[in-house]
Amino acid sequence: MSAAPAKTREGTIALSDGRTLAYADRGPADGAPLIFHHGTPGSRAGHHPDPGVYDDAGVRVVTYDRAGYGLSDRLEGRDVAAVAADISALADELGFQRFAAMGVSGGAPHALACAALLADRVTRAVVMVTPAPNEDGFDFLAGMTQSNINEFNAALAGPDAIAAYLAPYIETLRTQPEAVLDELAAELPPPDQATLARQDVREMLVTSWREASRQGAAGWMDDDLAFTRPWGFDLADVSAEVRIWQGELDVLAPQAHGKRVAEQLPNATFELVEGKGHMLYDAWPQAFAWAAR
Repeated sequence: MSAAPAKTREGTIALSDGRTLAYADRGPADGAPLIFHHGTPGSRAGHHPDPGVYDDAGVRVVTYDRAGYGLSDRLEGRDVAAVAADISALADELGFQRFAAMGVSGGAPHALACAALLADRVTRAVVMVTPAPNEDGFDFLAGMTQSNINEFNAALAGPDAIAAYLAPYIETLRTQPEAVLDELAAELPPPDQATLARQDVREMLVTSWREASRQGAAGWMDDDLAFTRPWGFDLADVSAEVRIWQGELDVLAPQAHGKRVAEQLPNATFELVEGKGHMLYDAWPQAFAWAAR
């Protein structure tokens, strides 16, 4: 696989409500278009640590700062579904009539929102290590790390509680992101620890997280609030073909979440990645190639 740097084209667009949305465009300009939804926290700087994968898969990957992250203005009170209008405007700006959607971790519900609400534009959807909706009859917190449980309990308690909970974390993320990486790794299974020890992964995540914290915790807290409340769309309305990758050992988005989502989608394939946790970078090239077909 090539490791040659992929040229990154960055820009911003003005949305109809006056907000700004920032994006980064990687891979061949004539590649199959794919809009990528970053995790929580995250930013447009989050991408595959091997920049050669885009050319190898023939895919043009556009990442963006979700509202409240990086250079994208906050949309206070947003639900998961709100992302669809932003992505429709971004796709228009880039000249994408139709495109694939891909989301990882906290980005996965947002990719599904686009597949549901932009059904005439989204060709296929890839979701990796996705959380499931917080619904009656499903134990949303089961199998998660204690820090995840504490974070989502704060979100369930409301905006003031999650803002207070995230305040010290966002300051450390801004000033000492490597320390946050090490703290995260300590709670994760050995396969994730090995991935987070890789220099290319660390450099990419540090860059992405620093950019994610540009506006403080706004984007992060709004994500957490959106995940724990009704998402604003029905998974049954996703008509596009969806492939779900979920790590067997994941303790951030446990496999029960991915299975729950798969059960509610009309046209989904669920793939359990044995012996892996939350960090599934090795599966991204396969996902890109499938989405680009």
